[in-house]
Amino acid sequence: MKKLIFYIIIAYYGIFFSNVAIAQEKIFQGSYAECQAQAKKENKLILIDLYFVGCMPCAEMDKQVFPDPAVTKELNDNYILYKTDVMKEEDGKKLARKYAAPGFPTYVIVSPEGKTIMTESGFFGVDRFVPLLKEAVQRNKSAQYLAFNNTLDNSYPAAYSERFIKTGVKHDFAELESYLGQQKDLFNETAFVANSVTSFKKYNNWAYANLPELIKRYGGNLLRNKISTIAKAKSKQYGTEQQLDSLKIMLTYIRPTFNDKLWAVFLPEFVTSYYAASQNAAAYFALIDEYKLYPTWDERSNAFGPVIMHQSKNPAILKSIRAEYLAAEQRKTLDPVDSYRLILLHYYLEDFDQAFKGIERLLKSDLTAPFLALDKKDLQELREAIQRKDASLYKAKEIKKIIPFKLS
Repeated sequence: MKKLIFYIIIAYYGIFFSNVAIAQEKIFQGSYAECQAQAKKENKLILIDLYFVGCMPCAEMDKQVFPDPAVTKELNDNYILYKTDVMKEEDGKKLARKYAAPGFPTYVIVSPEGKTIMTESGFFGVDRFVPLLKEAVQRNKSAQYLAFNNTLDNSYPAAYSERFIKTGVKHDFAELESYLGQQKDLFNETAFVANSVTSFKKYNNWAYANLPELIKRYGGNLLRNKISTIAKAKSKQYGTEQQLDSLKIMLTYIRPTFNDKLWAVFLPEFVTSYYAASQNAAAYFALIDEYKLYPTWDERSNAFGPVIMHQSKNPAILKSIRAEYLAAEQRKTLDPVDSYRLILLHYYLEDFDQAFKGIERLLKSDLTAPFLALDKKDLQELREAIQRKDASLYKAKEIKKIIPFKLS
């Protein structure tokens, strides 16, 4: 009987470990050239994973995403996985240079014939990574390829190449401006990747003017940093000039540069830049609602924080914001930051009785939470201003809620 139980246990764990082994992604061992030959032989796509030791998002992808059964199945069915260290391995350095890796991890998906299908950078949760892999399979079937050529040894300008393949020779990035000035075709691959890492005004403007064609040729991944910088400056300009329509036209124009997740990250910056310059709170609130910028109360409350101070003499705006805090108060107990903001709203609206009740409660609450940046001295000053019924006496503090950071 004991032997029977022993064999059952062995059989069970044998099946278990067998399933674990099957669930692990297979990483190609060998050079990139050998990987390409294997991909052609098996008629599979190549997923190139450009990483380095010490890269936290890279490590989290290896820990959370690659072992997931849905990811593993897609990789085993349609891909050869090629992981290469961009700091230590020659192929990794050359691939990072070829694709101007803007951050890590960077993923490049290549057809069996070596044609580039897409590039993306950063952490992808399973819910985003599997669709990405499936989309690349469909693009390959439809022969939708980017304009990158098939070689790792293009003729790169030294100032660009040194960024990825260190030789110990220093090159001023200003060299790239003269290099770009000598190019007859800025759409050329080497000119494009060199431009992607620069911030020269002339070539930023060229990239912005030619954005649809550049996205068509090379995807949006290498353009995001440049376009987000331009868009933030334009948002500020449009705010200064009160040109809301121009802002919306720009947002529509640059939208294809960003995947859905990164659009949700960058869009609030552009809208906030517009508001900071325009001080048009009504337009700001309309944009927040139109683009659904802040899906949680904590995010929305943080957006209201600076507006409360900027609009301290605008009762109509303050009343609309106060209505939201009072509604939030009905739904749940406000945290100290929300309570502080609601007290400010009462104070600026000269509802001193409600402001005093609020400050008395807040002074008795626990203010020891880390990163709160709200101390008793500040609150005592506010209390005194409320008691004196002087809405101009207290200088408010801009305090942000700390919202937990999520890689996904």
